[in-house]
Amino acid sequence: MGWSTVSIEQNLAEIRRRMSCATESCQGHSRAPVLVAVSKTVDSDRIAEACRWGQIDFAESRVQEWLTKKDQALPTQPRWHFIGRLQTNKLKYLDESIVLIHSLDRVSLLEALNNEGERRNHLWRALLQVNVTGDSAKAGVSPQEAPWFLDKAQKYPRVAVDGLMTIGKADASDDETRVVFSTLRELRDSMISLGVAAKEQFTELSMGMSDDYEIALSEGATIIRVGSGIFGQR
Repeated sequence: MGWSTVSIEQNLAEIRRRMSCATESCQGHSRAPVLVAVSKTVDSDRIAEACRWGQIDFAESRVQEWLTKKDQALPTQPRWHFIGRLQTNKLKYLDESIVLIHSLDRVSLLEALNNEGERRNHLWRALLQVNVTGDSAKAGVSPQEAPWFLDKAQKYPRVAVDGLMTIGKADASDDETRVVFSTLRELRDSMISLGVAAKEQFTELSMGMSDDYEIALSEGATIIRVGSGIFGQR
């Protein structure tokens, strides 16, 4: 079954309008949040259409799928994000068009990224994935492990940890979702206060998807990840 017929132009316009409204209600935004279009399983024609309506940032969760898309002729050159669990044996396929890895979730990946960065003389930008909800089906460190991980990350100069990422709980109420996102924001702020992260670098909060991005923005998200809200349901 293919994608449902939707207007990508209209969806992007509506999301941008809602982003503006949500950020106006939050005093914590020093810059406009970034809308990342989650393009996994989306064909290149639909990605090209989003590009034509001004979308720049796109995200993939599988290296092999990203490889089939990254060299396609598109109206503009996307800024690619990686949001899936990243296998260390796939790092050799990544290149500098990946502007941010949202799923740094374990020390072995930190070490492998650093080694690959040393080999290429490249700095990877990444976010520490935090499993705020404690869901065993989700990747990420616990909030309690974050200070230890960030302290360790300082020993790996080819990986810059720019902030935190989390995934909300499925089928949660708005209040439950808000607690998850506020917890991530408070964790970021506490990491800065503890001195395990530098305020000028540790700025990003990647949180919020199609069903809850407005709550995330009101809690200070700097990056939201929207797939079906742009491209429609399959």
